[in-house]
Amino acid sequence: MPSFDVRFIKTVCDDTGHEHRACQAAFKIDAVSLSSAAQLAEADFCRQKGVRDWTIFADSMELRTPPALPSAWGG
Repeated sequence: MPSFDVRFIKTVCDDTGHEHRACQAAFKIDAVSLSSAAQLAEADFCRQKGVRDWTIFADSMELRTPPALPSAWGG
């Protein structure tokens, strides 16, 4: 089963008005598909924060497949 790295991101402004992306939570999710990983991560995030809508705490969600491990020397 594939693994996905999921991050929930909130864009915030500093005191000079510059925007920065702040990670609100990060998960490693094992799921059969990208959409399934998103649903599982949303449920985990909401459960941890005690809310029904993850967009209260984050503006976006990033999903990535972790990079493959490099081959060992000598094949």
